[in-house]
Amino acid sequence: MEKLSAPTSNLPAHSTSRILFNYSSGRLNESSTVLAPGVHSLDKPFQCMWDVAHRLHCNALIRGYNISSHLREVHGIHGSDKCRNMCIWNGCNRELKKESLLRHVEEVHLRIVYSCDCGNTYSRRDTLNRHQRSCTVRQ
Repeated sequence: MEKLSAPTSNLPAHSTSRILFNYSSGRLNESSTVLAPGVHSLDKPFQCMWDVAHRLHCNALIRGYNISSHLREVHGIHGSDKCRNMCIWNGCNRELKKESLLRHVEEVHLRIVYSCDCGNTYSRRDTLNRHQRSCTVRQ
C-alpha cells in the first residue's frame, strides 16, 4: 500500500505532511497540517468494507475519489437521489437517501478531508465550498 504521509521534523510529533485534495482546483496539494489520527485524503487507497455476503467485505482497493463510481458499478447503488439505501459498510446498517450515502461513507467511514489553499481542512465538500466563498487566500 502506498504511503502518502511522512513525519515532518519542524512540526509537532502529531503533525504530518499530507497530500490533500483541493476540491476547488481539482489538484492534490502537499499541506503541512495537524490532522486527527485516521484522517485521510481522497488520493489514499482504501479497502472497500462494503458487506457482500455472510459478513464478508468487498475488499477491493479503491481511492477516495473513485468511491462513487465503485458503489454504483460494483455494488449497484442506483436510482434517484431521494431513493433510500442501507449503508452496509462494515455493518453500519444506517438507512440514508442515495444523495447522502457518498457523503456519509467519505465522512464517517473513510474520514476524508478536503483542504483549502489557506490550509484549513474540512470533512465535507459543501463546508469547504462555503468557506471558500469568503476565504481571503483564495480570492
